[in-house]
Amino acid sequence: MNLLTEVLPGFALTLATGIIVFGLGYAASRRSRPEYIFTFFTFSIMAYLITSLLRDVQLTLGFSFGLLAVFTIMRFRSINIPVREMTYLYLAIMLPFANALFVATRVPFTDVLVINGVLALFVVVLDRGLLMRYGSSQIVHYEKVDLIQANNERALLDDLSNRTGRHVRRYVVEEIDFLRDTATLTVYFDEKGIRLQNL
Repeated sequence: MNLLTEVLPGFALTLATGIIVFGLGYAASRRSRPEYIFTFFTFSIMAYLITSLLRDVQLTLGFSFGLLAVFTIMRFRSINIPVREMTYLYLAIMLPFANALFVATRVPFTDVLVINGVLALFVVVLDRGLLMRYGSSQIVHYEKVDLIQANNERALLDDLSNRTGRHVRRYVVEEIDFLRDTATLTVYFDEKGIRLQNL
């Protein structure tokens, strides 16, 4: 195996795609969690190196998946990871595997470059588009259960906006606890309004 011609080009491509997807896409959003950025980059780099350095060994792909699965189960089974972060984590694991396998099958590097570029553009544009369309979200524990009724929707939105200091576009009632007179809401903020205020 030639390190310069078979490993480093794919490594550089994986790192560059990761910078676009995780740096410009995920990290640039207001709803991002900085502690996950380190995880995304580390998983991506390690997955590529393991798959590339061991690709000449039989059962390499299964071994790589198994090794990552062990660390994933050990750490992430005890915490609730949001769906968006889980999707990026899946991308951080699958992207380097795909790049290493494309290089191993002697697919032209320009084709691999195009695939990475299209994937990065798709993820960034879709994530930004969904953010502009639906806004960022946050789980809120709310005590005014009487406002949960359908005919009090406007009053509930105004109350949430006043309390959070941000324009609340909509909400979803996740759970109602009548014993404690509280409700769990997923609140969606208007990102367009925030940008206009900052300008």
